[in-house]
Amino acid sequence: MTPRGAILQIAKMVGRDIRHGAPGPAALAAGSLLAQSGATPELVACLVAEAGKKRPAGRIVEACCFLLESALTELRIAGIGGDAAAHAMLGDASAAIEAAVAAKRLPSDVLMPIARAIAQAGLDPGPALRRATLAAMQDGAAADPASPPRGTPASHLAGIAQALGDDPFAIHAELAASGAAFPPEHRAAMAAELAASDIPALRDAALGFLLDAHPAPGAEVLEVLAEQARRHPLPSRVVERLVSLRPWLPPARQPRMDAAIRSLRANTAAPVPVDRGEVKRLLASLCDGAGAQSLSALVKTGRRYALASVLVRADSGVADAWVRDDMTKREADDIVAQITHAAEAVDVSLEFAEMRMSDALATNLAREMLPPFGLLHVTEAVGRGPLQPAATSPMMLADTLLRGRPPGDVGPEATRAAHRDAADWRERFETVGSWFEAGEAIDTLLNPIPSRRKRIAAVLAHHLPGRRAFWAERCAWMAATLKGSGSSESGEWRGFALVARDLAAGKAVAEVPLFAVIAEATVDAFAAGPRTRRHVRLRGR
Repeated sequence: MTPRGAILQIAKMVGRDIRHGAPGPAALAAGSLLAQSGATPELVACLVAEAGKKRPAGRIVEACCFLLESALTELRIAGIGGDAAAHAMLGDASAAIEAAVAAKRLPSDVLMPIARAIAQAGLDPGPALRRATLAAMQDGAAADPASPPRGTPASHLAGIAQALGDDPFAIHAELAASGAAFPPEHRAAMAAELAASDIPALRDAALGFLLDAHPAPGAEVLEVLAEQARRHPLPSRVVERLVSLRPWLPPARQPRMDAAIRSLRANTAAPVPVDRGEVKRLLASLCDGAGAQSLSALVKTGRRYALASVLVRADSGVADAWVRDDMTKREADDIVAQITHAAEAVDVSLEFAEMRMSDALATNLAREMLPPFGLLHVTEAVGRGPLQPAATSPMMLADTLLRGRPPGDVGPEATRAAHRDAADWRERFETVGSWFEAGEAIDTLLNPIPSRRKRIAAVLAHHLPGRRAFWAERCAWMAATLKGSGSSESGEWRGFALVARDLAAGKAVAEVPLFAVIAEATVDAFAAGPRTRRHVRLRGR
């Protein structure tokens, strides 16, 4: 059977599952398996071919979009870890979708599901697909005079709320993904409809649009809430959530938020007690080579459990955050075991988790990339108040970790020993195996060089000197993670902290054995990747 034929059979299986209510375990895993096997471009081709038929099978198109979201998510996560092949496949998928849009091979009713699948995978649909989707929506509205004008409260929102269990975070995630294909003024209209709703879950979901990349949706939400507060008291929880979101906003947006909070407080209902869960475990993965680290909290409320998770990245801050609740103890134990095994996670303190997230939020502000609304869900699940952005430099972190240690633990001899030990970190920590450089700069540098030895020398001489701060940060957070775990092997965290301190101080590349290890791993990863590399047009949001 051809690859496209096999994908078609998988899509039919997934389509049957969706038709019968919900995708089963095999359907949920299928998209990831297609991505891992390198079949994502073929999946896009299958979707385009089916959608372009005179009589396309709606169930197969829907299933292909479902698979595409899963496959793109898998590739995005692999790309975060420095997988060059995943980057190339994202580029192939992007090119195929753009070509289909440009050739007008996709009917208008398929554009939105594709844009939504891309957005749900945490990627930017791109201007071409966004323009085509918007044009299709406008054409549809013009052809149907009975359709409600934009900005009019839509009754179908109540159905969405009910289907998602009146969970404001799930509602926002669903609507934000659909709205990602539209310009800011359309998202603003959607946010206003939500904020004006008398259904609490919809109104609370509107708060997520305060974290939209464009200020217009958030401004609409605050204006509608202020108007509502003039007519009747708003729940105190709305104001509490605004206070929590306020420090995560760019400085230019904070005055408007401050004014709204003052206005709403003038007519707010009395606080309602909220059941706070008990944090049973806190886990942190070790820091991977792309600067990503996950934090997970197991929370018990009554007899049920919830897992709250946050992904932080060196280049963007808090990149993802979600809560899975209403689990049994067995389900919770199983998922914690999976996290511990798959992510080489260790137990950490709440103080470490808050410091890590605060530092990541400072990165969000510095890069003008707002955190996901799900972060508020996480902080509420673990029972914490407003989380403030606070940057922690590698030097500051290393000095804090090493402060108070005996001179023999932090002096020149201990530092030299730490550098020698760094050559063996890959053997002791599986995650350190991902400590290498990847991307367009590495491709450009290494493509013209034929030998492995010369490639390693090129990485050491021309690339790693400019990446000293990045690797100092990796070592510092690795040290903080291991120390926060309370591991008996305390010498390991000290070694990472000492190397981080030297890197942050500007120690020469030639005097850092870790850089030789990273350079070798970089060249080997480059050699193992695809021979032809493309610039990725699907970008992580």
